[in-house]
Amino acid sequence: MHNRVISPDVYMEAWQASPLALITLDTSGKVESANPASERILAKKLEALQGMRLVGFAHQLDRGALQSMIDEARVGRTPGRQEIRFLTPSDGDQVTGLSAAPMIGGDGRVICVLRDLSKEKVFRPQLLHTERMASMGKIASIVAHELNNALAGAMGCVELASTSADSHIADLLLTARQELQRASALVTDIKEYARVEDGMSDHIEVADTIHRAIRLHRFSSSGFELTTTIEDELPRVRGNTNQLIQALLNLFRNAEDAVDALESDRPPAIHVAAVAKDDVVFIDIVDNGLGILREARATVFEPFYSTKAAGSGTGLGLTVVQAIATAHGGRVEILDTAGGGTTVRLLLPYADDERTPEPPMDRLMSAGLQGIRVLVADDEPTIRDILRRAFQLYGAEATTVGDAQAAIAAATKGDFELLLLDARMPGGGGAEAFRQMQALKPELARKTVFMTGELSLDMADIVGEGYAAIVQKPFLIEQLMHKLIDIVHTDASDD
Repeated sequence: MHNRVISPDVYMEAWQASPLALITLDTSGKVESANPASERILAKKLEALQGMRLVGFAHQLDRGALQSMIDEARVGRTPGRQEIRFLTPSDGDQVTGLSAAPMIGGDGRVICVLRDLSKEKVFRPQLLHTERMASMGKIASIVAHELNNALAGAMGCVELASTSADSHIADLLLTARQELQRASALVTDIKEYARVEDGMSDHIEVADTIHRAIRLHRFSSSGFELTTTIEDELPRVRGNTNQLIQALLNLFRNAEDAVDALESDRPPAIHVAAVAKDDVVFIDIVDNGLGILREARATVFEPFYSTKAAGSGTGLGLTVVQAIATAHGGRVEILDTAGGGTTVRLLLPYADDERTPEPPMDRLMSAGLQGIRVLVADDEPTIRDILRRAFQLYGAEATTVGDAQAAIAAATKGDFELLLLDARMPGGGGAEAFRQMQALKPELARKTVFMTGELSLDMADIVGEGYAAIVQKPFLIEQLMHKLIDIVHTDASDD
């Protein structure tokens, strides 16, 4: 096969047309030649560049790095690419991605290739913010775990105290319990939204998910209240709860931005509606802002399209919403809105299966926990004490320990009908205790219930290994007891 000879004219055309700045340096680091793109990127005429040292045009703090790159290339090595800033007459620093390489021939001459990074620079604050939010998610998870322990203890105290209080005190305790539950719901919303999960297997309770998104939106909004018309018994959809919350938050923010831009006397309004029809759940976010022109409706879903001022958004909000809707087997539409404004509609198909309904509570409570032996392992003394007292009220006998190793020892020696293990505690945590108990006493697996303020990676490793349930802290004592009664008597009926 013959090598094709390429005309020098082709190389010259490529040199002239390249969008990258191509600059050759002589053995002393002075500019020998530069292509037209060099003029645009460095904002200097070719005649001003030629014969001058390239390092002299660089930002003072970057000159040492650039000189080192040129020195490496001069002796035949190819250094890694670096960001080098160049001073320009009017536009400030020009950020470039600069590569350097030795010219063929090994005579000490160097070629430098510069790529304009100014567009990438615009999005850097958003990228840094995203990274910061990722680290904040980890911190939020740890804080949520500690808050959930505190809330679980406080809620348990209030519940137990209300059983023996007079009517006046009971009313105050009921109010305290409601406020603690409200705090618990907020912690749970933040913790679950910070959770990283890519799966699409959630059975999403749509009404509950919309209300969670609205609660989270209040943290970032200017205090604007969203009105709602949401059917209580909406069918479940299959997908990823956090992704759906992200889509809703994006739509809420867009709607709030639209009504904030109103300059008329009409009061701003945002309404969220959700109905089910023909095997589809319809979620409408309606605002009375300026609206979106019909011819622009397709454009708003394109990446980086934004009508906001520079620095006010990435232009990815509706692109993300569209991607999430598609991943859930649905779509997103922009509709005509009576009286002006914008209606964005999410259409999501029903899940193709339903979960088994829970047994009636009256049947469960009639069975009770009388005489049941329970092992409780939790490193929080308050929670251990509250659960011990609660089990006494329900007729059960509770043994409490404070770490995983003590739980393993007690479970191995004792004869328990229920194990209640904290997911995070000294000595290896609930997951490690469960693994060791499985090896020593396999029959304990289906009697094990985990308590957790967060779903850790350790817990993810034992998914599907036969334990009875996971309960999220903080929990109401009554609800926990109902679940345990169900587990005990379901297990007994299977034997």
